Amino acid sequence: MMTTAARLTPQKTRHLNASLHQDHFTLAMHQEAENALAMALHYLRSSGSNVPGATRKAVQALGALNRLEMLSSGSSARVTGRA
Repeated sequence: MMTTAARLTPQKTRHLNASLHQDHFTLAMHQEAENALAMALHYLRSSGSNVPGATRKAVQALGALNRLEMLSSGSSARVTGRA
């Protein structure tokens, strides 16, 4: 019994690599936003209530969410300024 291997042309391989890279970037942005929000909550709940630290982390999370929005809208990314 002989097993056949899939043959990928360079164009298909390039498309697959681009797709995997975008999936990896999307996952990384989700993780960045989630981690930043968790840290912002940690700073607010700590005994000192580190509001400046929480603010920085909230801004970092919003940046990650903005990059996700631009990714999902494709190459015609736009920033509306709405929260």
